[in-house]
Amino acid sequence: MALFRKTPEVFGLDIGSSAVKVVQLRESGGTWRLVALGTASLPPDVIADGTIKDPPTVVDAIRGAVGKAGVKGSDATIAICGRELIIKKVQIPQVPPKEVHDVVQLEAEHHIPFAIDEVFLDYHGVGQHDGVMDLILVAVKKSKVLEYAAVVEEAGLVPAIVDVDSFALGNQFELNFPEERGEAVALIDIGASIMKTNVVRGGATIFARDIPFGGNNYTQAIAQQLKIPFEQAEAAKLGRDVGVRWEAVVPALETVSRELSLEVQRTFDYFASTAESERIGKIVLAGGCAQLPGLNDYLSSNWGIPVELAKPFERIEVDPAHAEEVAGAAASFAVVVGLALRRPGDKG
Repeated sequence: MALFRKTPEVFGLDIGSSAVKVVQLRESGGTWRLVALGTASLPPDVIADGTIKDPPTVVDAIRGAVGKAGVKGSDATIAICGRELIIKKVQIPQVPPKEVHDVVQLEAEHHIPFAIDEVFLDYHGVGQHDGVMDLILVAVKKSKVLEYAAVVEEAGLVPAIVDVDSFALGNQFELNFPEERGEAVALIDIGASIMKTNVVRGGATIFARDIPFGGNNYTQAIAQQLKIPFEQAEAAKLGRDVGVRWEAVVPALETVSRELSLEVQRTFDYFASTAESERIGKIVLAGGCAQLPGLNDYLSSNWGIPVELAKPFERIEVDPAHAEEVAGAAASFAVVVGLALRRPGDKG
């Protein structure tokens, strides 16, 4: 009998272009606790533009991060981001629930630049008015999902749930700041090569977009300007002592921050054109790059709205064994915490 069978233990597995991160959370009595955490770094170019170029290296990193974390079980929640992922807000006529799926299929064909049988489709409602339903439509190429699932399986794990990075970002924000439901908040995760944006209001995504821009842009600019190797530039960017003065790094950082600000501004302008009188009240930065000294102050003064760092463990009990690692790089765990919150059968 399945009545008393326990739900399998699921953990979040974030396969990013610079690192693999693993987080396992456990809930009891409405309180979430961090029970396992592990990371393994990836060399540049192993994953480029969201495509896995060197699967064996990724498999080794997954095994390394999982081993370090010591997670229970083999069911993982993974996520997709980047070019082969389309996230669009669409409107369909209000129809009975059982017809929504067919109407979405038809509507999707107008919005997706791939053949409909090449993609996995999903959607969720964000509101209805005047006889129309607003939906967030998600389409991802099957080949992309299979590519990521393959390395997970090769590492001896089960890709039990496939999510989207920007939605995972929303998930962790919703858990940690449930009281912030009034205004629209832009969550931005600046990864090594892709910036994920998710505008949430009232616990729901109202706009999401991936931008091919990230921390590597800073590293490449430092490497070119100072004529040093990528690895040394990466260490210099993080403020490590690698024989490069911080003052020498700053001009490259400022140039790229200006570009980053423009990229995000374009996305906000596009959002403003799709949302009726919706103002973004504040921005929450996540990802490894969010910790660049002075970045949030610079962006805040540029856009005239508050910018703060993500706190993905704000309402999660952290075991003292992980306290130091979490304190030093909390914002970079935002996506993987969101993935770790997922359970089989819950809503997407």
